[in-house]
Amino acid sequence: MNIAIVEDLAQDRERISSCLSLYMAKLGLTYQLYTYENAEEFVEALNTLTFRIVFMDIYLQGMTGMEAAVCLRRRNRDCKLIFLTISTEHCLEGFRVNACHYLIKPFTDHDFAEAMERCCLQPVHDVPYLDVVCDGKELRLNTESVLYIQIQKRKILVQTLNQTLIVSGPFQTLIKPLQKDKRFLLCIQGVLVNMDYITGQEETVFIVKNGDRLPINIRSKRRILQHYRDYIFDSM
Repeated sequence: MNIAIVEDLAQDRERISSCLSLYMAKLGLTYQLYTYENAEEFVEALNTLTFRIVFMDIYLQGMTGMEAAVCLRRRNRDCKLIFLTISTEHCLEGFRVNACHYLIKPFTDHDFAEAMERCCLQPVHDVPYLDVVCDGKELRLNTESVLYIQIQKRKILVQTLNQTLIVSGPFQTLIKPLQKDKRFLLCIQGVLVNMDYITGQEETVFIVKNGDRLPINIRSKRRILQHYRDYIFDSM
């Protein structure tokens, strides 16, 4: 997702960038960050870029942040807009451009996290996190990033968007929580796939986002494919 910071003070840009990096890493989400020192450059960028979140300082030289927000809303009504300000006197104007939050400078880490929560970056899942043990260390995985889990050569592999983890413990114990989550489907004994990342299907194989091919149980093929089609239909 594209995220923009429109802020004329370098220290404030760095502060937001640092908080954002920590917050997104915690959720396991990737993003592309764009920074602008003035509103004019940001408005020009709207001709070619679509942003998911914009941090907008209100008091800018030249075009104000509120004026830039009006330009943003003419092009993008879904972008989450977070104003950066030293006062709340522009709350009514912020309401008119559908701002989702105000960050009052100086802000704390808790203030920043509260603002980000209002952006609703992640859908609510039945099982948002999965606790695993990898190399003797306990890890909490964001299930949004899990493509599939499988047994391979007596090892349990958890394939995420960014890495492959070898985790400890019985396969059935590991996947038990995820079987309560409608996103996950046991496509064959020893392979649990996140249907959100299935990009194709060929005969008895599911193809997932990273190109890996996961087998489908031949005997249960009709039931499994119907389950997958029902999930896609419900998602739509």
